[in-house]
Amino acid sequence: MPRGREAVIRSILSFAALVWSMGCASGVPVESLPVVTKVSTVARSTMAAADGVALAYELRGAGEVALVFVHCWACDRSFWKEQLDVFDDDYQVVALDLPGHGASGRREGGTLAELGEDVAQVVKILGLHRVILIGHSMGGPVSLAAAKLLPGKVAGVIGLDTLHNAELIPPSAMIDQMTAALEKDFQGTMASFVRSAFSPQADPTVVEWVVTKAQAAEPAVALELLKDFPSLDLRGLFTAAGVPIRCVNAAARGSEGTQTQVEINRRYADFDAEVVEGVGHFLQLEKPEEVNPRIRRWVEEILAAEAPH
Repeated sequence: MPRGREAVIRSILSFAALVWSMGCASGVPVESLPVVTKVSTVARSTMAAADGVALAYELRGAGEVALVFVHCWACDRSFWKEQLDVFDDDYQVVALDLPGHGASGRREGGTLAELGEDVAQVVKILGLHRVILIGHSMGGPVSLAAAKLLPGKVAGVIGLDTLHNAELIPPSAMIDQMTAALEKDFQGTMASFVRSAFSPQADPTVVEWVVTKAQAAEPAVALELLKDFPSLDLRGLFTAAGVPIRCVNAAARGSEGTQTQVEINRRYADFDAEVVEGVGHFLQLEKPEEVNPRIRRWVEEILAAEAPH
């Protein structure tokens, strides 16, 4: 992929977390993933979204606080495979497949706002009362949209390589360029995009796992959501969420990288971020041993600030 084109794509992604690096969806069942050494009791089921679409989710752990993990564009809940077992000793842990992804049903003409409603629906139906939403890439703005719908329930939102700049609005031409590339060669574009989103040091096994997932994505769903990105009011989402927003983001890579604009984001919300060096967009898969402790610190900080003094 030419460097100029990669720069355009990276700009798009940083807007709303956009598409992570585009790709990775649902064709591989969660059960086919590599087995984690720890064995947890996992309840898997489905529930109905407000419009009746089936939402697949899994639930593990116990506790007063629930961590709800929201995946990225064209991905599924298996992209949290390095996190879910790590946190279920201390918290209730929920991961869902957004409509059109993983084992969930599909709706026609899906929008990012509707995905926020889906996350809120899961929280409500499961009866969760104290929640931290954790979203990767597109899952970041989706989590903000859900937080707005859950006043009094959400203590905070944690983003992974997302929410870099609340004021960044990608020109429609960028979306059109990416859409045209996907329509012309969906699998090839997704594979190139995925590989460009990883750091040079990334484990090739991890890279190829994501490439395989990307090539199994549902093109119609991915394109519907991609075309909806320009309508996203990220500044409004920051403000309306009404909760602390914390991020664990990849460090910018060279002049084409995306730098997290902490001061700009603080104009709209209680915001802070930590940066991880030597990783790409899928940092939770590349270096979970560095990312997970940072997630935990943000969780603990959010809960400590919420507790009465």
